Amino acid sequence: MLFFKPVLSQVSSNDPNVTTLQLSHKKLTDKLLVQLSDALQTNSTINEIWLTNNYISESGAGYFANALENNTTVTEVYLGGNKIGTKGALSVANLLQRNRVIREVGLEDNDICDGGAKALAEALVGNDTLQTLKLNGNKINSEETLKSIKEILQKNRDAARKKLPPSHQGTAISKPPKKSSSSRKSRSRSDKDRSKSGSGGEKERDRDRDRERRSRKSSSQSTTAAEAASSLATAAEAASSLATASAATSDAAGSSSPGAQPTTSPSTSGFKKFTNFLSGNSSNKDVAKKDSLKNHDYEKVSAFV
Repeated sequence: MLFFKPVLSQVSSNDPNVTTLQLSHKKLTDKLLVQLSDALQTNSTINEIWLTNNYISESGAGYFANALENNTTVTEVYLGGNKIGTKGALSVANLLQRNRVIREVGLEDNDICDGGAKALAEALVGNDTLQTLKLNGNKINSEETLKSIKEILQKNRDAARKKLPPSHQGTAISKPPKKSSSSRKSRSRSDKDRSKSGSGGEKERDRDRDRERRSRKSSSQSTTAAEAASSLATAAEAASSLATASAATSDAAGSSSPGAQPTTSPSTSGFKKFTNFLSGNSSNKDVAKKDSLKNHDYEKVSAFV
């Protein structure tokens, strides 16, 4: 048992850093327990001893219990899962009659019968320190004995609680209040609404961008059409001005030569047809010659201008 020597050395030297002996599931035998018991007689730092699920019998338990009778630091002893039997329980009962420091003892799954349980109950009558005694998994059939043990342990716990300062009596750890299911559902709905509003906002922004693009396109087309109409109106105004000037010239020529018949130049006739076409007053014949006027008379007017 390589692990055991360092532990034994620490216990024997009263190492202040070692306050708990964790020796459960170590295949610890009665022989090793005797060595540990001897070291515990001079130790003043160990508070807890765990010896569960080992190979400890009634003899080893007896030697161990005798070593702890005068110990003033060990408060918790756990021997569950061994084979101490009823005789081992009697040794523990003797320990509890003399020791006034131990508060918790574990003896579960140890083949203890009614005789061992009765001895423990009698030992507890004069013990006001022990608060926990674990006996489950044994062969105890006496309900009366178990009830007696339970009542004594409860009385010891109540007495220990009264010895605590007033600020510690009945102290309970307060837990944060649980959120109601309605609150969780409301939060869940809020999260879903925010999610929906987020996706809806994206769609709305997409629609706004589409409307803005269509508006810009329509505005651009309207501007182009307006510019074309403005250019056409300007051309019509210029043509009207030229016609007025030409008519004035003809009137002046007629008035200077009495009896002379007014003449109309070919250029003036073509120009009038063009202005009538622009103003929408052209005859059906003129409309029929629309293409010809665009291609020929407009060139004549241009030459005239």
